[in-house]
Amino acid sequence: MRHEAIVELIRLCPAFAAEMLTGVADLVVPEYESAELGSPDLSEVVPTERRADAVVTLHGQGGGAVLGIVVEVQLGRDGDKSYSWPSYVISLR
Repeated sequence: MRHEAIVELIRLCPAFAAEMLTGVADLVVPEYESAELGSPDLSEVVPTERRADAVVTLHGQGGGAVLGIVVEVQLGRDGDKSYSWPSYVISLR
């Protein structure tokens, strides 16, 4: 019930999400004029193929993964990469 109450607060007052980031998570939020709800559906209608140059997984003493590293060698500046890199990390996770 607590979960639904927090979600409802954000639905009623979307700016509350930014207030939580600054007040609870101590993050800096850029100045903004308004906040609005977007679609909560984050599904990909058309899957996008993403291939990293390499993926390395570090394992601890018990054998479990402790860190995943996505390797993407960039020999030049590619402005689109800042939008695709987060999906690499999410897919690895």
